Amino acid sequence: MKKYIFLSLIIFIVLGTKAQRGGHFIFGTTIGTGIALSTPESTPFTWSLLGYYSIGRRFSAGIGTGLSFYEKTLIPLFVTAKFTLLPLRKFTPYLECGAGYSFAPDPNANGGFYLNPSVGLQYTLLKNKKIFLALGYELQKLERLKNYENSLFRAEFAEKLRHHSISIKVGFLF
Repeated sequence: MKKYIFLSLIIFIVLGTKAQRGGHFIFGTTIGTGIALSTPESTPFTWSLLGYYSIGRRFSAGIGTGLSFYEKTLIPLFVTAKFTLLPLRKFTPYLECGAGYSFAPDPNANGGFYLNPSVGLQYTLLKNKKIFLALGYELQKLERLKNYENSLFRAEFAEKLRHHSISIKVGFLF
């Protein structure tokens, strides 16, 4: 688990160093929550770091990582693609989709598939500084070890969960 966190940090450091030399790299951070759509219901809290490479004026692709807090903590590592629907203006709508895998640092849990398509609106503060609001859907799979015990027997089993939620995120691009 620690190697995935370490690898993510190394990638952001390398990209951050190269970003100083060119204007193709964009970095961002988000915080968010959601409206749980699955049972057992668990309202998520998310924080993420994003690194994009501008492929064209309206399209960028990149990677992201962060923390997702459900009943267990998950660390998603994903690729993302972003497309602005209009040429850049003060307010610019966009579409974005991130997909990857979530790792669980808890030894009694396993992560799983991660998906987060969204639509958002970004507001330009300065030339390369933007804030944004995004509304989307988030799916995170998780498998956790559960124990059941009564006076007659004791059982241990793996429970497979799929967390579905409407995600609401705010963030900052720089």
